[in-house]
Amino acid sequence: MAGLWLASCGRLVFFVLLLNTPLHHGIAFDPYRSLGISRTATQAEIKKAYKQLAREWHPDKNKDPKAEDQFIQISKAYEILSNEEKRSNFDKYGNPDGQPGNLQHPQQHFRSFHKYDSFFFDDSFFQFQFNSARDSFDDKYLLHFAQYMNEVMPDSYNKPYLIKVTSDWCFNCVQIEPIWKEMVQEFEPLGLGIGVIDSGYERRLLNHIGVYQHPAIVGVINGRVTFFKTTVVRENLRQFVDNLLPNKLLEQVTNKNYIQFLSSWEQDNKPRALMFHQKSTIPLLYKLIAFHFKDYVKFGAVQTGIELTDEILTYYSISVYASTIMIFKENVDKAADSIQAKGMKKQIIDDFISGNKYLLAPRLTSQKLFEELCPLKQHRRQRRYCVLLIIQRKDELQSPYRSFVSFASVNTKESMKFVYVYSERQQAFVNAFLPPALQNNPLPNVVILQRSSIPGKVFYKLLENGWNGSEEDKMLLFNELTELLGMEGHTVLSHDVVLPELNDEFAPMFLLRWLYAIIDYASQIWASGFTQNWREMMPLISLLFSVVFILFGAFIIQAFGEPSDMESRSESEKEQEPATDKNRETKKQQINTNRNLSRSPEQNFVEVTELTYINYNSNLVRLMPGNINVLVVVTDATKNALIQKFAHEVYPVTWNKSLHFSFLNLSKHRGWLLDLLEFAQDPARISSLQDESCHTQNYIGYVLALNGHRKYFCLFKPQFFKGTENRSILNGLEPTQDGKRPTEAMETNSPHQSPPSSNVSVKQTEQLLNKLHLWMDRLLEGILQRYYVPCWPELH
Repeated sequence: MAGLWLASCGRLVFFVLLLNTPLHHGIAFDPYRSLGISRTATQAEIKKAYKQLAREWHPDKNKDPKAEDQFIQISKAYEILSNEEKRSNFDKYGNPDGQPGNLQHPQQHFRSFHKYDSFFFDDSFFQFQFNSARDSFDDKYLLHFAQYMNEVMPDSYNKPYLIKVTSDWCFNCVQIEPIWKEMVQEFEPLGLGIGVIDSGYERRLLNHIGVYQHPAIVGVINGRVTFFKTTVVRENLRQFVDNLLPNKLLEQVTNKNYIQFLSSWEQDNKPRALMFHQKSTIPLLYKLIAFHFKDYVKFGAVQTGIELTDEILTYYSISVYASTIMIFKENVDKAADSIQAKGMKKQIIDDFISGNKYLLAPRLTSQKLFEELCPLKQHRRQRRYCVLLIIQRKDELQSPYRSFVSFASVNTKESMKFVYVYSERQQAFVNAFLPPALQNNPLPNVVILQRSSIPGKVFYKLLENGWNGSEEDKMLLFNELTELLGMEGHTVLSHDVVLPELNDEFAPMFLLRWLYAIIDYASQIWASGFTQNWREMMPLISLLFSVVFILFGAFIIQAFGEPSDMESRSESEKEQEPATDKNRETKKQQINTNRNLSRSPEQNFVEVTELTYINYNSNLVRLMPGNINVLVVVTDATKNALIQKFAHEVYPVTWNKSLHFSFLNLSKHRGWLLDLLEFAQDPARISSLQDESCHTQNYIGYVLALNGHRKYFCLFKPQFFKGTENRSILNGLEPTQDGKRPTEAMETNSPHQSPPSSNVSVKQTEQLLNKLHLWMDRLLEGILQRYYVPCWPELH
């Protein structure tokens, strides 16, 4: 008995020790370890560590194959630890979501047991990985916001993308993982782009796309996002990808329309490709190829094994047992190139189409096409030439053109491209090559040209006696090209010219393509149903309601709004008798004031208060920080005219609530103004116009912008006048009329040439504040000279 009792105690102690043994399991990702910091690190230390590691492992700077994965881990770690809530959840539960049970605390020293139907399973014993739903298979497809915007979005105009949204600790994501892997392995070799977004670390990207739940699958094509909304099964995903592509990528070609299809190359300036397939549906590979090369080649699909296409198969000797692709250019009777094989791969088709994406002699229809067909030479010894036929459209199918295409077909070289242009559609481009005597000549001409490294500049030579397509012309052109290829190009191409850009002849087709895109998008929305995924529909609904609301508001304002004062004036008021100079000036100010009043219904006047010893502290000394008091200096005689002009000039900036407007009576407070100017840090500049006796200096029309809190002011000096000539004074504006700087003009002025006294006219007085509104603009921009004072002088 004692032995049995000791054995039982031994087993019990063993199990207790086993349960308390530290087992670190299930921790696939530790943000502290990723950033190399301790668990007690502060936010400043976390941020510092992140910046150093992100700079070191950024994929654009670090070419290590592991740099991208390392950068992802660093970003994830920083997102968790920089958020106090996520950090606290991770410290407690081992995951940032704060859900105990998914992953135990990394510092716990006991195992995690789960009970399912009265059975207990030890996670640590069986090594189950419940902490992450993302498989390593997805790592190479992970997308970040910058990568999505800079790579996926532009590339979606060449190939569609299928993107999965998943997350760590997402058990629903595990259910679609096998199907997703299988479809990726099927779609990727066909040319479909694949992407994976981790919703736990790419919130910005998900908000941009409009995904608010996971798992989710979206398609991206032509910069547009489409949501997959049905059950994740193979057939549904295939149908979804097929529906992403535009409907008219491949035209159905039969015995009835194949001649018309092949002969319409002149309309869009594109070769024709016939893609033969055995099944009733067009293969997805053909559709993706057609989408990729849609800007260069027009594709047609021919189904083999049916009566509707037997004539095509017989005429071109097509085998029904192998996939075939044929390229037709100017000659519809014979294919320019063809390829036939069983199980044709995408790379083979890409290379085949890329080598045949231009006609033998394509027409220059845009500047982009000209730069593609006539590229710059990559190095000094490389030579690339273009042979250009200038012809009128009515002559296109006549002998000169056919002879030019025939010559191009037997002289195909990598360094030589043959093109033609319609003279009536590209008049400026053509006239750059032709002398004046030939610019209105309807006869065709041939130009050999080479592009220079200088933008727009080309070297060229015009063939003598034009081009009529005769054998003599062909031999002359052949000799010229042979001589050109045998020596340095500039020794033969002796002329040069800077060409204007070509007109885009297919620009009017943009509206038609845009209409087709709208129809495709509307059909997708209709097919998906308005009752599904309202989040996707919200931008369109919001746009429609916004347009309706704006139109309705404009109608209400126009129907019930009161006419302005300027519109309500009758013609009789405009034809009143001429008034005096003063009345006309006053009337002009009233009209300008009415214009300004119509812009601001909340304030229809400028409040200008007098600065006195009573309000001195509140309006200046104790002025709130950020507020400025704009002060104009007046006298009793000039007060009315100057204040009215002052209000007119500063009214455009009254929207700024930090500006206050006052006036200072020079007759009462001359001493305060003199003390203020003496306190300036640069008194010589301010008092450069003062007389030997400062008390004889006249400061009428001076404007000061006073910042009471920061103890500085900016100074506006009025314009002098002598007779009818005005001279601008230093206000941060333009130089004087005599070309001198304002300071130089001030020094050359006579000391007696001061602002006006009280005996001048009202018009001359108001001219003192001309250009004050420009000075106010510079004041708000903060670019005026500031004069600091140690303290504000007393105002008595």
